[in-house]
Amino acid sequence: MNENVAEKKDAILRAAQEILAEKGLRQSTVSEIAKRAGVFDSEIYRYYKNKEDLLFYSLSERMEGVTKDLMFHFSGIIGATNKLSKMIWFHLSINDNDSDSTRVLKYLLFECRSNRHFYSHAGYEVLRSYTGIMLSILKEGVESSAFRSDFSLHLVREMVFGLLDEEALSCLLIGEIDKTIPDFEAIMSLVFAMIQNGTHDPNEDTTDKYGRIIEAAKRVFADKSYDKATIAEIANDAKVAERTIYEMFKTKEDLLLAISEEKFKSKNKYMESLFEPEESLAKLQRLIYYFSNLLLSDPKFAIIFLRDTKLNKKFNIKSFSYLSDCISTLYKILDDGKKDGTFRQDVDNRVFRNLFFGAFSHLTVRWFVVGKITPIKMMEELNEVSSLLCRSVTRRLDVLRL
Repeated sequence: MNENVAEKKDAILRAAQEILAEKGLRQSTVSEIAKRAGVFDSEIYRYYKNKEDLLFYSLSERMEGVTKDLMFHFSGIIGATNKLSKMIWFHLSINDNDSDSTRVLKYLLFECRSNRHFYSHAGYEVLRSYTGIMLSILKEGVESSAFRSDFSLHLVREMVFGLLDEEALSCLLIGEIDKTIPDFEAIMSLVFAMIQNGTHDPNEDTTDKYGRIIEAAKRVFADKSYDKATIAEIANDAKVAERTIYEMFKTKEDLLLAISEEKFKSKNKYMESLFEPEESLAKLQRLIYYFSNLLLSDPKFAIIFLRDTKLNKKFNIKSFSYLSDCISTLYKILDDGKKDGTFRQDVDNRVFRNLFFGAFSHLTVRWFVVGKITPIKMMEELNEVSSLLCRSVTRRLDVLRL
C-alpha cells in the first residue's frame, strides 16, 4: 500500500472512531467523518463500502492493538489460572483507564455488538481472536487439571465476557461504580468457583468422577449406540482409567441404566424444591429459569432488549421497574443464602448480578442474532449456565442440574 493511501486510511479510521464513538452509527454522517479526516466523501467510499463497514473496521483496528497489549502482559505468566486472572484484570484495567482512547474503544464495542451485521463482517474476526485467547486458556486449564473437565468451554467464556461487559456498562454508561478493578477479587471468586478443581468435601473427587463417567457414557452411547460403544471410549471421554468405571459399575449395562437413574433423581430433586420456597438455592434456580423463560418465550423482545435497549447509552436500570425488581429479588435470595449458609459469604451481590445478566446477554445474542441453534441445544446450554451460576456462589455437591 502506498504511503499516501495508508496515511489517508489511517486518518479516516481515526476520525471515524472518534465520531462514531461519540454520536453512534445513526447520528453520525460520512460527511462529518470526511471533514474531520481532511478528505472528500468520495475518498471514504473508495476504501469502505458504507458507514457501517467503517464502524466495524474502526473497532477491528482498535482490537488489534488491545490484543497485542494483552499478549505483552502474558510475558512471563505461567499456568492457566494465572493467565485467566491476568486476562480478566487486563480487561478491567481497560475499563478504568480514563483516556479518550479507552472510551472510544468501549463505545465502539457497544455499537458493534448491538449491530447484527457485525457478526458476519470481517471486522468481527479480530474480536473473535481476542475472545479465543480466553478459550485457549480454559482449554489449557482443563488439560492441566487446574480446571474441571465437565463444563462447556464456550459457555464459560460467554459468561465471563458477559460479566465483564456488565462491569463496563455499570462503570461507563450507568455510572453505578467509578472503577471496575476493585471488583477483581469478587469476579475471580465467582469464576474460579465455577471452574477450578478443588476438594471441598471428602467425597467430592469420587462424586466428580461419577458425574464425569455418567456424562461421558451419555455422549458416547448417543453418538455410537450402546452396542458399538466401549468402556475404553467412555473412560477416555471421562478422563478416567477403565478400572475406575468398573469400580463403580459392574457392567456396561449397569452404566447405561445409571444414566436414566441419575436423570430421574435430579428431576425429582427439582420437583421437590418447587414446594420448598425457603430453600435459597432452589429460589436462585427458579429465578434463573424465570428470567431465561422471559427471553426464550419471546425472542424478538430478547433481541430488541439486549441488542438495542441495554447497550443504548441512555439505558438506566432504575428506569426499568421489572429489571429493578428482578435485581432486588436476586439480592434478597443471595443475602438469605448467606445467612442460612447456602452461599459463600464473600460473594459480591452486584458482581454476581453482572455475571447473571451478562451470561444471558451474550447467550441470547448468540442464540438469536449470530446464528441458529436447535431448541434442544439451547436447553442444554441453559441447564449448564444455571449449574455454573449456582456453582459460582456455592460449592455444594447437590447443585441441581436438569
